[in-house]
Amino acid sequence: MRYEFKKWFEDIRKKTQRAFINENNSKQAIRDVINKTKSIRAAAADYNIHPATLQHRLKTFRKLHLDVNEIVSDDSAQENEVVSIQNAEYHSKYTSNQVFTVQEEESLEKYFIKSSQIQYGLTYHQAQTLAYEFAIHCNKNNIPKSWIENKLAGLFWMQSFMKRHPKLSLRLPENTSLARSTAFNRHTVNEFFTNYISITTKYKFTPDRIYNIDESGISTILPCPRVIAETGKKQVGQAVSGKRGQLLTFVGIINATGKALPPAIIFPRVRYKDYFLNGAPTGSLGLASKSGWMTSPLFVDLFKHFQKITNSSKENPTLILIDNHETHCSINAINYARNHGIHLLSFPPHTSHKLQPLDVGVYSSFKANCKTAFNNWMATNPGKQITIYDIPALSNIAFKNSFTIKNITSSFKKSGLWPINQLVFKDEDFLSCYVTDRPAATSNEQQTENEANNNINIVNNSSEEKKTMMSQQRKY
Repeated sequence: MRYEFKKWFEDIRKKTQRAFINENNSKQAIRDVINKTKSIRAAAADYNIHPATLQHRLKTFRKLHLDVNEIVSDDSAQENEVVSIQNAEYHSKYTSNQVFTVQEEESLEKYFIKSSQIQYGLTYHQAQTLAYEFAIHCNKNNIPKSWIENKLAGLFWMQSFMKRHPKLSLRLPENTSLARSTAFNRHTVNEFFTNYISITTKYKFTPDRIYNIDESGISTILPCPRVIAETGKKQVGQAVSGKRGQLLTFVGIINATGKALPPAIIFPRVRYKDYFLNGAPTGSLGLASKSGWMTSPLFVDLFKHFQKITNSSKENPTLILIDNHETHCSINAINYARNHGIHLLSFPPHTSHKLQPLDVGVYSSFKANCKTAFNNWMATNPGKQITIYDIPALSNIAFKNSFTIKNITSSFKKSGLWPINQLVFKDEDFLSCYVTDRPAATSNEQQTENEANNNINIVNNSSEEKKTMMSQQRKY
């Protein structure tokens, strides 16, 4: 019923273009009338503006900005008038009850955008409260009584404000841990690129010898893609395999030229069987662990799989970019890498969402294609459930559509890894750590800190000297 009323209201709403006025024409018309070169009706006709609209704007303009008696007709005065017109606080005739000026609303817009960029976005209620407090701070005389009673701006004002500023929209944010938000900062990224440039220059790695390896979990139950349903229906269902799914691990291997090596798939089983990989990408490595996750021994097996395909050796070395998960840093894995010319470089903690190519532009497409493949399988096999043994064949479809040359090369380029671009990230990319970042220490602060450290060393040295003297006295 509510939907039908809304549709009926939109149909009977007046659809007119009277509110859409060319502001440049309006400014020119105001200037001509003030300089007495044209009458109000003549200027309105020449610039295609309704006479009542032009008269209302002239009244507002004279009230806010100009004293008509002081107007002169020379060129400098006309330039000043144009500047005053361009800096007018209100540009619409529907501003008799407008609380904030255009500049003040732009300040609110910038604040809302900045809050979202640093991942502390405001809800409608928080924005309404902020608008009310901002109006009190600016000593506004035309604050509505409802704002004062409720201690926040009205909902209608908030909706109108969003329409006046199309850059803003109500979005559902993605939950981001505080560690990930604060870890990606310029200092950490610069340190990583320094190491990356150093190792690529030292061993002269070409893009075909630079690889990225990372794991991603695939469950037998994935979120459904969007489907066609009846408009206005509150709840739309879609058949899936069950309430809880089983999870296995998919390990992708890509290099900077856009090539994808046969992946590895880890099954939640104690022992691996050959039939597990039926329908998997050609050359895939099958592994098994009790939990279905990567383990330190399995990572060594993955290195053997990698070395067999790439023929990596000390004479023909390769570089692998990985995250610093504990299973990647075992002694056996590091020794095997050293013996076979595999150089390892880990990303800083909690920065893989920006620096790791697989996370930047490959796995998102891979998961989306998996959703489609799973949904297609359920539609063509009604009454059946997807098991972990069906996932290799279904993931093969998503693998071919996602691990493409275009996706892989664009991911390396977006993260600045190839072509190497240390300046790929701008200032706005580091706004997520704005809350916890501290400015760099000045020379005076650094000098004070060094002096404090020296004093501590002097105290420690003097205490050690006293101890040695007392020990010598005891000997005597």
